Amino acid sequence: MSLSDGYAISADTLCRYVGETGEFISSQDHGQMFGLTEPYDAAEKINNTIKGKKIKKAHLTNHTGDLTLIVDGGRLEIICSSAGYECYQLNGPDNLIIVGRGGKQ
Repeated sequence: MSLSDGYAISADTLCRYVGETGEFISSQDHGQMFGLTEPYDAAEKINNTIKGKKIKKAHLTNHTGDLTLIVDGGRLEIICSSAGYECYQLNGPDNLIIVGRGGKQ
């Protein structure tokens, strides 16, 4: 998922976008039908919603490794669903690489 200023994030765990207006997109719903004519593409919806947005603030939960990125219009929540495996990776300028995982290690 591409953000602004050279930042990008990839996640292999539960992701959720919560908009300021109450919209809610969850990766858990990816592929569901919900009465639609084709499966719900949560990945595309989250990508399109945050694409190019500037990170205003970031919050990391120490014990779980959960990451919340506040962006224009809402927030992206990345919830670590494993205490032992890498759940996400944030890449940024100057070869910045941040790897997130749960388990307080």
